[in-house]
Amino acid sequence: MFLDLFPIFKLILKFRVMAQAGKIEQQKILRVFKLINLLQSNIGKPVHRLAELLETDERTIYRYFKLLEALGFDIIKEFSKYKIQERPGQESTLNYGVFSTEESQWLKKLIDSEGKGNLLKDSVLQKLQLRSELKQGTDQLFKANLGRIVDEIGKAVQDKKQIWLKDYYSLSSDTTSDRLVEPVAFTSNYEAIHAFEPESKSMKVFKIERIGEVVISQSGWKFEAKHKLPEQQLFGFTGRKRFHVKLKLSKKAYQLMLEEHPNARPFMVIKNRNHYYFEGEIPQLPGLGRFILGLPGEVKIEEGEEMKAYIQDQLSRVDF
Repeated sequence: MFLDLFPIFKLILKFRVMAQAGKIEQQKILRVFKLINLLQSNIGKPVHRLAELLETDERTIYRYFKLLEALGFDIIKEFSKYKIQERPGQESTLNYGVFSTEESQWLKKLIDSEGKGNLLKDSVLQKLQLRSELKQGTDQLFKANLGRIVDEIGKAVQDKKQIWLKDYYSLSSDTTSDRLVEPVAFTSNYEAIHAFEPESKSMKVFKIERIGEVVISQSGWKFEAKHKLPEQQLFGFTGRKRFHVKLKLSKKAYQLMLEEHPNARPFMVIKNRNHYYFEGEIPQLPGLGRFILGLPGEVKIEEGEEMKAYIQDQLSRVDF
């Protein structure tokens, strides 16, 4: 486990020395991290497309592949597309020999217990830290890119604008193309969007991860009457009933609702910078009711007689 950490340590030292000597441009280092970002998608990309996105040639991409393999990444080719392979049977924190924060702390304590007399101690600890930080950094880059795409789509939804999904990969046809759509809403956990596609004249679901880039069009929605969403799920429930609820939330409750129930985001607003609200129609009471009961003193029900009655009934069942 520790032996494969040496190439990372050696490579980072090499980058530092070359950068100080003026023999390597920061742009080249950044390009390597961008390549890791692109290869972390489950879909992968062909070499010629990677070269275009990184503004270089295919021979350079193949050289970068060798560099990443030296770092411990497994790069595989599937259907003419390259991607970083996740090793089967391992947790995400263990991919590519990387440890989670808790595991790293435990290993550090274990190694420290060997005492000062062990000559391998400092070397192993340094390599362990470098490897873990590298993987965490590339994960953050990948998540940041997806977050940027979500932000762009969210802005288009609010402004009712058409968008171009550049280099969108279709799993069914195994092709990459630009798709003009009218984004309507995100799915649960923001993994995809519901959007109307003018070309096919139908509502479709587009995976966020398969989008290369989002370009907001100057044109507004033209087919709003055809924006039909599937039955909405809020707080873990679906149904035909609609219960109107307006809640005033503390900052803590607002943040928790965003994290635990991201599909509630369209119904959440901030007023006067520090007043947080949820207002919308929910299909059933128990899901949101559990959220309210789990945060005593953090949520005030301003509107929604059914929800008030439900909370009162649940409180009456409490047995001390």
